[in-house]
Amino acid sequence: MPLTLLQIAQRVVNELGLPAIATVEGNQDNTVRQINALINRSGDNIYQEYPWIVSQDYHIVDIGAPIITTGDVVSGSTTITNIPSTAGIVADQFAITGDGFLQSTRVLTVVDANTIIIDQQPTVTQIGMELTIARDTYAVPADFKWFANMTMWDRTNHWQLIGPMSPQADQWLRSGIVPTGPRRRWRQVGTEPVNWRLWPAPTASNDYPATLIFEYNSKYWASNNAGVRQEGLTQDTDYAVIDGQAIVLDTKWRLWQAKGFEYGALQAEFKDYLDRLAARDGGSPDLSLAKRKGNFYLLNMENVPDGNWPGDGNP
Repeated sequence: MPLTLLQIAQRVVNELGLPAIATVEGNQDNTVRQINALINRSGDNIYQEYPWIVSQDYHIVDIGAPIITTGDVVSGSTTITNIPSTAGIVADQFAITGDGFLQSTRVLTVVDANTIIIDQQPTVTQIGMELTIARDTYAVPADFKWFANMTMWDRTNHWQLIGPMSPQADQWLRSGIVPTGPRRRWRQVGTEPVNWRLWPAPTASNDYPATLIFEYNSKYWASNNAGVRQEGLTQDTDYAVIDGQAIVLDTKWRLWQAKGFEYGALQAEFKDYLDRLAARDGGSPDLSLAKRKGNFYLLNMENVPDGNWPGDGNP
């Protein structure tokens, strides 16, 4: 069974020989308050230590059709007026294309119901120019902490997404002569939550509709009594989704360190427990010495030298 905040704190004080406690929530005793803070610090540290199975989740992004509209464009001006409606357009989340628009032009500001500002000056003046405004930046989940590598896929086209793109590679595509390819690229930009950007923007008919997916690790390592995941333990009945005993062991040495006591043995006990916990989490694949289709293999000509084996009598 998962351990609650109160149960974790009680195990900590009992194992360290400290006075018993009946509650953590609202307790004004300095040591109890310190234990409460260290429990949450321990939980935050442990969930970031390893990609625990209980912290893994996935997120689906559905790409719809771009907005096809019109507007009055003036050469050298970043303001576009007389758009029939700017509903659905969000600043810094949409790319825009039109005659005389520089590559990778984006919507910088939505001024009002009929006016937007873009980030690059067009080179053509035209009344009622046809514009294509496509969303290229999407939100990550509220509990997102980091991506699970190599899990980004375009399920519609059965292609793995290319990324994360570095700033240099991203600008090479956006600003260079050859801007697109047959596959989508992605990059994490700016601050959360709306910071997952695609390239190219889905403006071509074969770019949409499309379903994209990626897996990630959640920062919600705790839960309240109703089963709603959250970032930490605040109520006595809140419980840890990650291993509660690991939090107990981690809190013990952190408390002793904070008090100025010798904590090396307690820290070593925690690290040994965490290593064993991580080794068993989710299981492990078999590694074959021979290459077989669909199997991982351990030895091949690329990772085993021809000679110079260590030890006596070896060439």
